[in-house]
Amino acid sequence: MSPPWDPSTVVELPRALASMRRFELDGALLLFDRDTGLCARCDGPETAHLRQRAPRFVQLAITNRCNLACAFCYRDRRANSAWTPESAFELLRDLAEAGVLEVAFGGGEPFAFPGMAELVCRLYEQTPLAVNLTTNGLLLTTEILRQIAGKIGQLRLSLYEDNDWPATVARLVEQRTRFGINYLVTPARLPRLEVTVLDLVARGCRDVLLLSYNGHDHALHLGPTQARDLAQRVRELSRALRGRCGLKLDVCWGERMETVPRLLDPADCGAGVEFVALTSDRMLRPCSYHHLAFPIESAQDVLRHWSHRRTMLTAARDPGCARLAHAGLGPPPPHGALHADSLVERLRQQQQR
Repeated sequence: MSPPWDPSTVVELPRALASMRRFELDGALLLFDRDTGLCARCDGPETAHLRQRAPRFVQLAITNRCNLACAFCYRDRRANSAWTPESAFELLRDLAEAGVLEVAFGGGEPFAFPGMAELVCRLYEQTPLAVNLTTNGLLLTTEILRQIAGKIGQLRLSLYEDNDWPATVARLVEQRTRFGINYLVTPARLPRLEVTVLDLVARGCRDVLLLSYNGHDHALHLGPTQARDLAQRVRELSRALRGRCGLKLDVCWGERMETVPRLLDPADCGAGVEFVALTSDRMLRPCSYHHLAFPIESAQDVLRHWSHRRTMLTAARDPGCARLAHAGLGPPPPHGALHADSLVERLRQQQQR
């Protein structure tokens, strides 16, 4: 497998940044520290020749098994996982050698996968990957938290009405785990947004990610008026928090949240380029909601499919995709969706700016 960068064109860095992992972007260099999560982007004449060689991170749904039965979940909980701890480790190790910076485990419930905590520890100890997990928290004991302490980049807790999240948040705070909350915003949940976020902050949470629904149940999608209401609530809540808690928006919101101030202004959500999703049956998708799926056995398979940018930049079919006009929720354009050619052109124009 080729090295993650060309040694003959290595960019010289200040001593303070020299220990960070390098990740080549198109015309820029990203530096990353997995223990702190610190990222630094360098661009200029010295980096103009660089080209991205791999996805920046990989989402791995290592199992579809789950101890909850959420109505909106698109996973088949009866499906068996094609992964073992050894096969997952080997593929992720090889992707790390190709330059991938992070893995984000999901599912299903990742802690329903036998040997999950041991896999996290092994990946941290034997690869340079940052290891992240999304969990409903019900299987997350104090013993597991102590076992993986210092070995995860971030743990994300999904907040539902039936997963006793206050008790999990208390355990995470007690164990000083770096964590954040995933909060699915639906029409029913929107009126309680401020109360919920402020409650989380009072309990010690410092990171809340607001997720949009992807799927065919229109009762779970925000309408245009509700989306504008959410954007206004986010602006006001962010000002009120004054840095006490990071309030983030899922990339799937796309142009629906364009009135919210952003740190970066991406031309695209990044699915299939910045990241790819691997499923429990060893398929690669541009993202976990996408209809396209390619069988994979090795890291080389992942990189080969990833390199086909025009295919990976297509829109998902389900409503909620940021690449669909009006997220697939309004009157469709003549051809129903943004085409890969226009997305590639948008990315190219952004890289030239």
